[in-house]
Amino acid sequence: MPATDVASFFTLIGFIIIVGWLGTLFFKRTGIPEIPFLVLLGVLAGPVFNLVDREGIIAIAPILAALAITVILFDGGLNLNIYKVVQESPRATVLAILSVVTGMVVSTLFGIYVLRWEFLPSLFFGAVVSGTSSAVVIPLVTRIGVSQKVSTLLSLESAFTDAIVVVLSVTILQLVLSGIDGGSGLEIARGIASGFSIGAVLGFFGGIMWLRVLRSLPHETYDDILTLTIVLLLYGISESVGGSGAISALLFGLVLGNGVEISRMLRISEPVQASTIMRKFQSQISFLLRTFFFTYLGIIFTLGNLNLLLFGAGVTLLILVSRYLAVRLATLKDPILGIDRGIMTVMLPRGLAAAAVSQLPATFGLNFPPELQDIVVAVIIISVLVSTVGAYLPKITSMRARSRASRRD
Repeated sequence: MPATDVASFFTLIGFIIIVGWLGTLFFKRTGIPEIPFLVLLGVLAGPVFNLVDREGIIAIAPILAALAITVILFDGGLNLNIYKVVQESPRATVLAILSVVTGMVVSTLFGIYVLRWEFLPSLFFGAVVSGTSSAVVIPLVTRIGVSQKVSTLLSLESAFTDAIVVVLSVTILQLVLSGIDGGSGLEIARGIASGFSIGAVLGFFGGIMWLRVLRSLPHETYDDILTLTIVLLLYGISESVGGSGAISALLFGLVLGNGVEISRMLRISEPVQASTIMRKFQSQISFLLRTFFFTYLGIIFTLGNLNLLLFGAGVTLLILVSRYLAVRLATLKDPILGIDRGIMTVMLPRGLAAAAVSQLPATFGLNFPPELQDIVVAVIIISVLVSTVGAYLPKITSMRARSRASRRD
């Protein structure tokens, strides 16, 4: 790479990080997330001014997506309360399943009847855009002031659906290559259950073992980066043996973040858990990857075809309606969750997992519609914007109500 290209590349990276930091600061001051600004920056750097090679970026997308999902879920696990997780896991599982099934059905039907695709590409498209993104949901719900119960539920749901999207999409493609038979539905279900189980076991016991290691290495200089390395190793091992690396990262972070409680449950002497410094370090790594991911979405988006945006908006609208039904069913007989059904409904952003797996048909050598990936990116961008605006609207309403109340006083 020529020196001028290296200089331009480093300048762009520095600019992206500064915009991300300023956007985070802006969010804290105003309540408006930085996501739309980062996507716009990516559009300017990519399709508008061609400062970045789109094809080169797309080539590394699977690695970038896997890395970001791993680190963000690990960071999310570090900050979850184990008791809340145990309490909300059944409801989060129900919400995740209902959300994925309803979202997949409406998206598949959209592919068949609106886009005029064949069944298998439409089914794959439905699987790709069926789940929410932990890369968006986890940082967003922790900063918009919802109750801890809602925050835990949505964080768990997004973590579960990230894994479901990857496992479901890959399983469908493998079935396409091998020929779908009557037992394909059962095979998909077994694949998802197996992936979750293996990932959870590896993540949990890996976390227990690492707690013991940290106890014997107190205050070591590089224990934070070494912990991140173990997360990546667990992800790789889990994926290699048929498990979900995303679930491994989540459970590993959950164990480290709740080391004292888990040590008490397992009667382990001298408990230890993630330090404040470790949490801050992992949070900063998560910030970097989130910043680059949203910029990346703007870079790979194809400008000039209005139909892509219209299709993306249409799919997002259908997903919003289907998610409303899923949220209503999952929150029945819970008055606390019922208060925040609106926020839970608009928390529908698609993201890292969808962007990564949408490129797999080309990797498998399948002749799927060439516009499939661009429509997926359009759905990601529009759904992220819907979630951002939807999360911000209650703040506007609250601010106006307080303003009216203060004027009356």
